[in-house]
Amino acid sequence: MNVKSVQPVSDYFKAMQPCKDAREMKDQPRLTSIRNTLMLGKKLRTEEMDYLQRNNPNLHDQAMSLSMERQAYEDALQHSRSKADANSYNTFKLMQIAGQLKHGGSEELLMRTNAIQEAHRDFVRSSKYASLR
Repeated sequence: MNVKSVQPVSDYFKAMQPCKDAREMKDQPRLTSIRNTLMLGKKLRTEEMDYLQRNNPNLHDQAMSLSMERQAYEDALQHSRSKADANSYNTFKLMQIAGQLKHGGSEELLMRTNAIQEAHRDFVRSSKYASLR
C-alpha cells in the first residue's frame, strides 16, 4: 500500500525541533546543578547518575571516571601509615593532575582536583586520620 505524505519528512522534523528545544531548556537547570556538584568535588546521588545516563552520556562517563578516581584515592588514603604519607599522597595526586593542564580539559581537571581535595578533607576529619602518627 502506497501512502502519499501531505508534507515532506523534513517539515515534520522542523516542526518537532521546538519540542526538543523546549525539553532541553527544561532540563538545563538540572544539568547545571549536577555539573556544579561535580565542580565542587561532591559525590553525585544515584538518581543524578541515572539522570545523566539517560540525558547526557558524555557527562555521565566523566562523572563515572571521577567517582572511580575518587574511590581509588580514598582506598589509598585508608592504607596510609602516617599523616605525612596521607599528605604527601595528596600532594602527589594534585601535582599529577596539574601536570595534565598542558593537554587542555581544564573543566575536567578542576572537577578532578576538587574531588581529590574533598576526599582528602573528609579523610582528615575521620577517626582513621586522627589515629595516625
